Amino acid sequence: AELVRDNSLRISGLLNAEIGGQSVMPYQPAGVWNSPYSGEAWTDMPAPIRYRRGLYTFWKRTSSYPAFITMDAGSREQCLSRRSRTNTPLQALVQLNDPMAMDAARALGLKMAAKGIAYGFRACTARIPTTDELARLVRLQGQLLAKYKLDKPGAEKLGKTPEAATWTMIANVLLNLDETITKE
Repeated sequence: AELVRDNSLRISGLLNAEIGGQSVMPYQPAGVWNSPYSGEAWTDMPAPIRYRRGLYTFWKRTSSYPAFITMDAGSREQCLSRRSRTNTPLQALVQLNDPMAMDAARALGLKMAAKGIAYGFRACTARIPTTDELARLVRLQGQLLAKYKLDKPGAEKLGKTPEAATWTMIANVLLNLDETITKE
């Protein structure tokens, strides 16, 4: 769980590699961390602090960090010698929709706007795309750009302009390739 998150942040250039210090509270859905007895509250931290390695994410056993639990992190109620490995639709939804994942996609999208799709593919998979893979991504780019030129409110949510929204979504696709997440 932590490595999948950290990998996306590293590829996008957002990872804060500071070592040591206090735990951080990255994005979390509203209401997940209610604490009726102590009055504690989850406070989303600002960038770049919220992009620290997953190891530093604040953990409360009675209300675990949802993205990590979905990605098979242990509950920390007992020691695990090995984590289970699954591949579920919920994991894909976290990778596609989590605010941190979208931040990583936006950051990678900005880099790709300057350096091209092949750069993003190589950053995610550590290899050069085949002609067919590149052609599919270019075709997707055209389709997304046409879509976001017609859907200005949708584009604004992703990246302010149709072009930025398109690059964000191309980056989101690349960050969610099975090859990016689970393959070596």
